[in-house]
Amino acid sequence: MRPPPASHGPVFAPPGRRVVDSVTVLLPVPPSVNRIYRHTKERGPVRSDAYKSWIDGAGWRLQAQRPGRVPGPYVLLLAVPRTSRMDIDNAAKAISDLLQKHGVVDNDRDAVRVLLEWHAEHEEVAATVRGLSGGPALEPIAPVRPPLEAVA
Repeated sequence: MRPPPASHGPVFAPPGRRVVDSVTVLLPVPPSVNRIYRHTKERGPVRSDAYKSWIDGAGWRLQAQRPGRVPGPYVLLLAVPRTSRMDIDNAAKAISDLLQKHGVVDNDRDAVRVLLEWHAEHEEVAATVRGLSGGPALEPIAPVRPPLEAVA
């Protein structure tokens, strides 16, 4: 069996990140999936400046919360602030990639289910990752949206 490509798996995971069943983090609203890449004639799609800036800021915000790692299959629940101007489903790609890059999940392809909803509680995206330890992925699951000060 071939090893996975270097692009898969955690890139910035701190050593010894604790394994947990569930993680909730608050993140800035990402750019819309329609704005994360720009196309060039020479190199094809490249990350936009807005996306690079969001990756940097959101990465620091995520690391400051010291999340654990949810290994294996998981359900991703995203509560997006109603004040954001994007289509709700455009938030999932950037946040999934960030969670993988920082080692919160092993691989964003392990997501079995992604649930999206609007919220009006604060100006950040609440991202909850819940591991599936052999249980069904289709049971009702309500997102956890802690107040901003609970995670900060």
